[in-house]
Amino acid sequence: MGLTYLLLITPIYANALTELPTGQLKTQTLVEVMGKDRIAEAQGVIRFDRMSEIAKKAELEMNIKGDRQQLMDEALAAIFPVVTPSMKPKSGMTYTKLAKPLEGMTSSLAIIGSDQYSMQWLDANIKRFKRENVTVMLVDVHSDEQYANILERAQGLYVIPVSGQQIHDDTGLNYYPAYLTNLGFGQ
Repeated sequence: MGLTYLLLITPIYANALTELPTGQLKTQTLVEVMGKDRIAEAQGVIRFDRMSEIAKKAELEMNIKGDRQQLMDEALAAIFPVVTPSMKPKSGMTYTKLAKPLEGMTSSLAIIGSDQYSMQWLDANIKRFKRENVTVMLVDVHSDEQYANILERAQGLYVIPVSGQQIHDDTGLNYYPAYLTNLGFGQ
């Protein structure tokens, strides 16, 4: 004949296994086994544990949000300032045709700085840039605040804060703002 084991476990204690013949399960209420005071104490412990879990979860979520913000702040601090010593703001520049087309360049670029002339030039050409889905290279910007202002001004255009050194090396372009295609550049 097989035996059945009954184990009573609470957060406060666990009693010994009670051996019962198969088919005879002795039952008692929790109050009979533990008493009202011990049940209230156990419920208090359970509530405290749940509250501790909820508090820990909330603290963890706040830390994660704080860590995300800190990571974003650190990432932005690592990006800025963006400076391209080989390029300076100039106005009135004429179109320059490249000796040979730029290989792999499939769309046009608007190259700007954070200076006032670049902002005026961007404003004057924004409709055309949006129509042509131009990417904007921001080659001179000193802070994430300036970048945020330029993003707003760019009205949804893709604006990348990045050095223009490679563009300068590949094309000889030494000024901004400029409109660059695979065939040439100018204002």
